[in-house]
Amino acid sequence: MNRSRSGPRGLMVAAVVVAIVAAACGSSTTTTAPIASTPAATTAAAPSPSLVNITPAPIPAGPGPNGGTVVRWFIGLGAGTQPAQIGPEQAFATAYNASQKDVYLSLEIVDNTQAANILKTEVVAGTTPDIIGPVGVEGLNLFRDQLLDLTPIIASTGYTFSGVDPKLVDFFKLGDNNAMVGVPFAVYPSFIYYNKKLFDEAKLPYPPSKVGDQYNGKPWDLDALRTLAMKLTVDKSGNDATSASFDPANVVQWGFDSALQDNSARAEDAFFGAGSFLAADGKTAQIPEYVKAGETWFNAGVWTDHFIPNQNQAASALLGGGGEFGSGNLAMDEGHTWFTCCVAPPKPAKQFDFGFAVNPLVNGTITSPLHADTFSILKSSKVQAAAFKAVTAMVASQALLTTYGAMPADTSKQDAWFKSIDASFPGIKLDWSVPQAMLAYPDVPNHQSWLPNYAKAKTALQAFQNKYRTTSGLDINAELTKLQATLQSIFDEPQAP
Repeated sequence: MNRSRSGPRGLMVAAVVVAIVAAACGSSTTTTAPIASTPAATTAAAPSPSLVNITPAPIPAGPGPNGGTVVRWFIGLGAGTQPAQIGPEQAFATAYNASQKDVYLSLEIVDNTQAANILKTEVVAGTTPDIIGPVGVEGLNLFRDQLLDLTPIIASTGYTFSGVDPKLVDFFKLGDNNAMVGVPFAVYPSFIYYNKKLFDEAKLPYPPSKVGDQYNGKPWDLDALRTLAMKLTVDKSGNDATSASFDPANVVQWGFDSALQDNSARAEDAFFGAGSFLAADGKTAQIPEYVKAGETWFNAGVWTDHFIPNQNQAASALLGGGGEFGSGNLAMDEGHTWFTCCVAPPKPAKQFDFGFAVNPLVNGTITSPLHADTFSILKSSKVQAAAFKAVTAMVASQALLTTYGAMPADTSKQDAWFKSIDASFPGIKLDWSVPQAMLAYPDVPNHQSWLPNYAKAKTALQAFQNKYRTTSGLDINAELTKLQATLQSIFDEPQAP
């Protein structure tokens, strides 16, 4: 598991994505099962973020204590290292190992901040684990050339994706030559969160919660979103952004922003469409048309129409020092399901009522930028069949889904998860049909998809967004041309190890 400006808001988003997203984002979904008494756990040190190896070294290959093939499960690239998650993970392994004699699951849990480097070291040393996960798209990008294409083993075992939309199955064709590198497990679709109090004060109808519904008799599209956001943007004298008397230097309430960003432009543009900054030849940098449209719209929203806060405004006390929606002064914020972590106002303020709305039409189409977690098998695994058997058990586990606070890809498991989030917001009725509907419109290719020299490319995209959010009067097309040239130079460099 994903979802900016530099400064307080950027720090908040980074903390959410790396450490909290799949740990239930502060909700009440995490279980508290005791540490299991397995050979991999009996001597484990107390969970601590300062430890690199949270569990002891995995047991050697060969038959495990239950007589099954040892399969190493590496946890740390995404969720799974929070103290409250380790016990349930070990409890799952204990129960699974006791339930059959074909596979013995051995856990290797490492510090999230060190996991990528540890795994890279293991790859070089030839001591790699068999399974990695839960891990999101960006984590998979780091090991793209190490991931096993699951297509043959899925075909040979007859495994079926019960309750999963075919588009979500295709979503995980993220490897070389569209290799399928993960089984759908946890999903985080995106949609619009809105503050009901601000709509009520403005005497405006709530935005649509069903695909195809209109807003005030007109299509729910970008124009409708822009107009609505301007009406919900208010200065200190009470004038909204559609008024000739509106004072953009003294805004006290904003209409819209995006919590989708990963500190880069490509995330916030993703509800305009799907594509890649890398051309089909795998070498050439490009700026997709949907990105040009998105950046033009966002730039105008910040500096011309003023319904989107600039960086200084986003970091201000009015917007909670970066926690914009939770401040109560932002009417609409597009975010993923994990964003339920960030809608609560600072104490002692009372939780305001909020709702979910579907994403608007852009050129007649809805796109819901998607974050998703999976379990992948490494090519180097010598026990791929046993590893896949374990992966199917992980994906089927309601306990693991609850532990990670993750919306299940399998629709038959979603209701239990919805109820767990509802418990965090007593008195508020959330319409879960909205995220369910948005799952049918994922961005494929995903906005976090692989690029050459991925880390450098992402830094360039972050710098672009930071510049337009801090600088008025930019020629966005000229800046995008510069970005394309920068990306091309990065793509042309030798690949980072």
